[in-house]
Amino acid sequence: MEEFLLIGYIFGAWRRSAAEALLAFGITFHQFQLIGLARRKGAVSLSSAAGELGMDRPTITLVSRKCIMRGWLLRSVSTSDKRSSLVALSGKGEELLDRIESARLFAPGSMGDALDVLDSDERAELHRMLDRISRRARDLYR
Repeated sequence: MEEFLLIGYIFGAWRRSAAEALLAFGITFHQFQLIGLARRKGAVSLSSAAGELGMDRPTITLVSRKCIMRGWLLRSVSTSDKRSSLVALSGKGEELLDRIESARLFAPGSMGDALDVLDSDERAELHRMLDRISRRARDLYR
């Protein structure tokens, strides 16, 4: 569908810009996603993180390994499944996320706002439509 290609293009362009901005903090976009997920969810299994972030298992393993080596994440063995490990945000990871947030890296003034061509009613309607599509996609593509 052409709409999905457009959404993918918009996200891809935004992600490339975000990844470039994150380099000043010494972190990749995937690493940022993972430590941000750990902040939101607490300790998370790599399988769960891979599913939630749309990464395959080998990729999430490499990303998590680098985050652990940098001291942003801590690894522990899952109490429910000894074969599985969990990653959680460390103090150093928390500090990094705080620095990135305080820099307002993703603020429209920093990266621009592709939605500035819409008025507030159009933005609200777009948000409602994307929310509906997102919920439907979760039902269809689990």
